[in-house]
Amino acid sequence: MFKVFGLAAVHCEQSGDCHVGKFDAQSIQMIAIGRCSHSNDGLLFYNPSNGKFQLNTTSGAYFGYKYPAGTFFYRLDETTSIFSPKYAIDTPVYVHTHSTPSVATVIGIPTYDSPNVYTVVFKDGSLSKYTEDLLSIAPILPPSPTINLLPNWLKGGAKVTLFLQTMTKPRHGTVQLSPDNHWTFYPGKYTTGKILPDLQANCQHLLDTGQLFHGHAKFKNAYAARTQHSLKDCVLRHVSAHGLKSLLAPTSLKQHNELDPEDKLVGDAAYDEEYDGLEPLPTWEVISEEQYHQLRNGRRLCQ
Repeated sequence: MFKVFGLAAVHCEQSGDCHVGKFDAQSIQMIAIGRCSHSNDGLLFYNPSNGKFQLNTTSGAYFGYKYPAGTFFYRLDETTSIFSPKYAIDTPVYVHTHSTPSVATVIGIPTYDSPNVYTVVFKDGSLSKYTEDLLSIAPILPPSPTINLLPNWLKGGAKVTLFLQTMTKPRHGTVQLSPDNHWTFYPGKYTTGKILPDLQANCQHLLDTGQLFHGHAKFKNAYAARTQHSLKDCVLRHVSAHGLKSLLAPTSLKQHNELDPEDKLVGDAAYDEEYDGLEPLPTWEVISEEQYHQLRNGRRLCQ
């Protein structure tokens, strides 16, 4: 196919009134100016040497060099390519630029301008060009199997007991896996539940800390497991009373404020030790001031 105003080598059997000799050039350089109006495949050419127009078919496009007699021009396609690339498009390859080769995918094959250069893309999306000697075929590995970190009994519809740190009491229910791979806990017969984020990664931690139980466990066992876990974090410390100037412990804040400064420091440290030791233990329940007044007046707390 010729572009308009493109140069072409047009076959010519005569030069003026004389026939072209056997060893003379068999074509003349002309300019393609359009299609012939009298034929389907003919083209109209302009001969700049004599200023005339000529109807003819082509013997090949002009590619910027002198047309020698006997040269044939063909369309360059996959069947007539002068080379076949070693690595086709989408071929996984190793790039040997470091001691540990990187894996990439071929997205560009050599051209006539760069007959030995391939363009590859890495997993991070970056592009680079490498010569053939730096590449080798990378084996196509099967997809790695998905590793299930959940226990065998934890499946869709499994009965569980949930007692998260944010819950005031344990609940019986079931767990279901949604189509978007989110685990949800449904208490009792409720149709709305609580999403358990990243359960596959957090499941073992929930089991170890007494927040998740297999089956419908007894609530007293759930409370006992929570208490047992709380005791693991307790740390015993001992404040030395050596060197106290007064061996009598203060019985009021007024007496405490009147202590010797060094005795006061020891007393404060002993109080902190006792308070900090009791705080992590499940020995008390934090109540509001309103609840305190209810208990003081002998009334039961409103839940």
